[in-house]
Amino acid sequence: MNKEIQISNFKTFLCKKGYSSLVIEQYGQRVKEFLKCNEVVFVLRTDQKRLKEIISKYLQKTPLTSQKSTIQASLHAYYYFLTGKKIFKRLSISEFEINTAIESEIERFQRYLIDVAGLSNNTVTSQCSTVKIFLYSSFPEKNFLPEKIVIEHVKIYLTSTISHLSNASKKTIITRIRSYIKFLQFSDGLKLEEILQLPMTSPVWKRSSIPKYLTESEIDNLFSSYNRTRPAGIRDYAIARCLKDLGLRCSEVARLSLDDFNWLEGTVTIRETKTYSERILPLHIVTGRAIEEYLLHSRPKTQERRLFIRFKNELGKPMGTSQVRYTVRSAAVRAGLDKFTGTHMLRHTAAKEMINNGIDLKMIADILGHESVETTSIYTKINFTELQDVAGVWPEVEYD
Repeated sequence: MNKEIQISNFKTFLCKKGYSSLVIEQYGQRVKEFLKCNEVVFVLRTDQKRLKEIISKYLQKTPLTSQKSTIQASLHAYYYFLTGKKIFKRLSISEFEINTAIESEIERFQRYLIDVAGLSNNTVTSQCSTVKIFLYSSFPEKNFLPEKIVIEHVKIYLTSTISHLSNASKKTIITRIRSYIKFLQFSDGLKLEEILQLPMTSPVWKRSSIPKYLTESEIDNLFSSYNRTRPAGIRDYAIARCLKDLGLRCSEVARLSLDDFNWLEGTVTIRETKTYSERILPLHIVTGRAIEEYLLHSRPKTQERRLFIRFKNELGKPMGTSQVRYTVRSAAVRAGLDKFTGTHMLRHTAAKEMINNGIDLKMIADILGHESVETTSIYTKINFTELQDVAGVWPEVEYD
């Protein structure tokens, strides 16, 4: 089939599916670029396995850009257009009939996460959503009871149900399932050590992944990529400084308020945190100057108390976590940081610098907002010399 005709048919398909005209044009252009790939010319639309392989290979070779997610979405839609099947079957609660026993269990788990663990609403929602899908997929016959969970349920879920996900996504899901299993041990006294002993994460702490951070030259390239002669560049530069200099999470930067700053004392209070615990941080001179420049020369007049606000769509409204994240990812693309994986690299870089400067783990944990110093211990792997001075057995932990 002629490529132009195929693109036209693809756009018609998207239109019938209810996609907006803007998205249809974007997807059409991305697929048109994909069809220039030599391997695509020789694959038949009936050869679904080969087509899936080519799409996956194409996406792997696609460098990090602000449009990579659009490219992936467009090719997944194109595969669905050609084959009538989705590249990966994504589990959804809507696929299952309501199971009152599981729904009640999730409510019980939710209360534990709020009342005992003290987690934020967003974290609780994510945890419960993941565990709910795990339970629904593990007990399709509606015969769920907490004491019926066995090691085979977890093995099947990890090796089959979520096998197509990225390592990072699997790691997040695995951590949430572990949290639920530990909850059953704590609340119900169930003996589930066999499940917890599964190598759901690296079984040996010394071999677990080292947090990815940016080198000094990469940091310089990132900060230099901001055009600080323009209002948006001034704002986005201040965002990046907050992430790197203060070691904040992306969501914490988005929630910063004008009322959080004490300019006389040179501090900033991080209030709406992942664990609900406030922390007061010293405001670096460079960071303070970047924020000052933003307030004086970039931020439009508005009644909004949030620090970082939007300039285009919904002018004057506060930026959300996704908008904050997007500004940094775009800068990473401009800076040519091909291995940039996300805004957490700036947080990891802040931790690495503190470790190298000899700051003790307890203080770093307080700055980063970790409830336990054990969470912070993963960063000592960045500096092996520092690690040699640390005594005792280190547990396997999840860093955030």
